[in-house]
Amino acid sequence: MKTLQRWFSRRGALPLTCYLAAAALWLVLGAVHWGSDALARSAGTMYAAEIPVTDWQLAGLTDAGSTAESAALTTTDGDPQMILEDVSGMVVRTVSYAVEFDGDAREMCLYYTTQVGQDYSQDRRVFPESLGDGRYLYTLPRTTIVALRLDPCSPDANKTVGLTFTPGTISLNAPKTLPAAWQYFVPSWYQAFCLVLYPALAAAALSWLRAVWRALRRKSA
Repeated sequence: MKTLQRWFSRRGALPLTCYLAAAALWLVLGAVHWGSDALARSAGTMYAAEIPVTDWQLAGLTDAGSTAESAALTTTDGDPQMILEDVSGMVVRTVSYAVEFDGDAREMCLYYTTQVGQDYSQDRRVFPESLGDGRYLYTLPRTTIVALRLDPCSPDANKTVGLTFTPGTISLNAPKTLPAAWQYFVPSWYQAFCLVLYPALAAAALSWLRAVWRALRRKSA
């Protein structure tokens, strides 16, 4: 107890402790994520899969000619969708593909469900990262994924857009899109911002509470 009192009596000890605790929690979280993915790989539930575009249920799209090398689709309304009904037997971390548009694609997003029969919702969707050369990557949250709905573009209702996927497949868990072991412990820019901000806020709140507690003790003495 006296050791703790001596530690926290030092100038800057409280914010330093908050930052050390945040760093430790981040390392533990990274280790848990790495371990869960390693277990999923060893259990055979996290693996790379190439799903032909023709295996997706198409809505608002027509097949204009698809092969293993490429798949051509054409929109028929303003809300085209590609649905993969059941992926509950595997752990899905990423979805990626290469596509070219012959019109304005506008918004692209990937919806997911976490329960059988669950409706697709804007609360459960992710947006793509453009990798260049028409390649797109969606990174899904670390949760149970039951079904996927890809909205590959959002054209104007009165316009038709052609899509050409090359190759004619959509990748789940492509090896190059998954993190290496060390990347589980490297925060994104947003996560780094949170690791800087929240420990400082916690230290400020704890410092205020300590000051209030000391003031109350003096009054009661």
